[in-house]
Amino acid sequence: MKKTALLLILIIPTFLYSSGKQVDLDPFINEGLTALKMHNIDLSVLSLISGPFRMSLIDSSMHRPLEMPYLLDSLGIVLSDNNTSAFKVVEASIRLTDNEIEQPVAKSVSEEYPWKGKKEIPVRLRNVLDIIFASFEQASVEFTAAFSSVDSFQMDSLEEWGLNYLSNDAEHDIDSEQGETSLEDFDESQLEIEKLTDRIFNISTKINRAKIASAYAITFKAALSAAEKSKGLTAKNPSEIDIPDSIASGDVIYWCETDRGLVVIGGPRETVYRKRAAVILDLGGNDFYLSSAGGADPQNPFAVCIDLGGNDSYISDEPFAFGSGGMGIGVLIDYNGNDLYLTDNMGIACGCYGAGILVDKAGDDEYSGKACTQGCGFLGWGTLLDKGGNDKYSSTIFSQGFGYIGGLGLLIDTGGNDNYISQGTYSNKLSYTGHYLSLSQGFGLGNRPDWSGGIGFLFDRSGDDNYIADIFSQGSSYWLALGGLWDGGGNDSYIGFQYSQGTATHLSAAILLDKTGDDSYCSHGVSQGSGHDLAVGYFLDLDGNDNYIVHDLSQGTGNANGVGVFIDFAGNDNYTARNEYNVQGYGNWNRDFGSIGLMLDCAGDDNFSGKGNNSSWWGTGKYGIGIDFPANLEEKKQ
Repeated sequence: MKKTALLLILIIPTFLYSSGKQVDLDPFINEGLTALKMHNIDLSVLSLISGPFRMSLIDSSMHRPLEMPYLLDSLGIVLSDNNTSAFKVVEASIRLTDNEIEQPVAKSVSEEYPWKGKKEIPVRLRNVLDIIFASFEQASVEFTAAFSSVDSFQMDSLEEWGLNYLSNDAEHDIDSEQGETSLEDFDESQLEIEKLTDRIFNISTKINRAKIASAYAITFKAALSAAEKSKGLTAKNPSEIDIPDSIASGDVIYWCETDRGLVVIGGPRETVYRKRAAVILDLGGNDFYLSSAGGADPQNPFAVCIDLGGNDSYISDEPFAFGSGGMGIGVLIDYNGNDLYLTDNMGIACGCYGAGILVDKAGDDEYSGKACTQGCGFLGWGTLLDKGGNDKYSSTIFSQGFGYIGGLGLLIDTGGNDNYISQGTYSNKLSYTGHYLSLSQGFGLGNRPDWSGGIGFLFDRSGDDNYIADIFSQGSSYWLALGGLWDGGGNDSYIGFQYSQGTATHLSAAILLDKTGDDSYCSHGVSQGSGHDLAVGYFLDLDGNDNYIVHDLSQGTGNANGVGVFIDFAGNDNYTARNEYNVQGYGNWNRDFGSIGLMLDCAGDDNFSGKGNNSSWWGTGKYGIGIDFPANLEEKKQ
């Protein structure tokens, strides 16, 4: 039996802190459950469905949903702390997926590499290249072992269909709306997709993800060491260097071809990079990366890009660009400057059958991509770590902390006033006219009916932030998956439409936790602490004068045997709900069993439009209840 991944990282406390004060939720939760004649275990959702990609953290969250805030808060505090090393973040992400880093056999670098003995290259630069290429040798052994049970025909299927599975799925949604499609054609198309899906994931069960994890850890640890050893280096541009413009131009001080790919070293002035490379080391300047710097693919399975400073532009429409790995390990580390990252699908910290990580250490940065970007993990790991600045994140779908089957996606921003947008392109099959799928901003997704989902987390430590998305977003999940959004402070704005803001659907678990600030939450329905179809959704705002707007089935609601928990711990709050029937502590009877909805406002002078009232309790007292404390439940019952 797997150990709970949680226990492998840190000991989770049984308390929370907000604005420097300890928060104890238990008395309020216990009073609500007592009124419902229930216990903590009654909020548990157990799944009898098993599968090769199930993660213990997902199961434990569904089984003990009231522990989710402590889990998410502990992870958020540790992983978003600038004193936490980037390698510790990678270790944590690996362990969260029930994998351990194996100790590899040390490898040396071939004496035949072109930079060996080159007097025109400073010794320290040669040592940096040695560190990176030694890691490639070690990681290659692990990565080859990861796919050793997959034959060549199956590998072709993974490369052709597996790597593009998610982006093709999104494009299929768009194509299905172009003109009218007969029912027969639609059914035939769906059947073909189901056959392809089963083939891809059956092959994927043969992959040893622990070996991929080891290759990831080896490569990234070496990249960090190489980056530190590169700091302070200077080098002069030779008077003449023979490098084709198709590779690079500008301040290039060295380049060579190796059996693992191209190596290019840029100096402290502007350099333009135009071709995919195994290693790019840039010593400074405002540079342009017009290919997939730090991006790995089946032809180039290991890639590292280190940029030591400058306002840089990373622009490419190639897949697996900029700290991304598709059947490989991709690393990008940018030390300083206000940077632009612009890509198409499957770029910017995307890991698919591999791992990708982008670390931006400072600056007001802009990240823009389409599908599968900005912390996307699918049968692998995708991590975007931004260590400060007022940043902008924009995408369309499967992004900003998105985890799919066998994967974990992380977006961690350690400070600044940030904007997160994910919306506007991909159609939905639920016929919400004018609205689109997001599946982003701390979202976990699986594939019904056979394939368990992954884990998606978004952690933002501080700042006045804006989160804008549409359908499925902001600490939510779908099908045997886990999604979480943690905001550590600031006056924040959350805008979603459906299945958003701490909502879980179809045998999954999800949570949104905002710690402090005067926040605004707006969504249409099935949002703000809602559980639908044997799922557990949790919403928790710990402090601030907050404003909540919904239409229906939101703010602590359970539907189709789901569990929804909504807690606002402190502040003078405003609640607006258009539908008074199924909001603010609502649970219904369905499939010969109950659903549970719990809404608790623990303090403050509050205003309600909907079912609730200040300093009172309401609900059926059987499956759904809302309480605005202080409220005398015993007096009301008489």
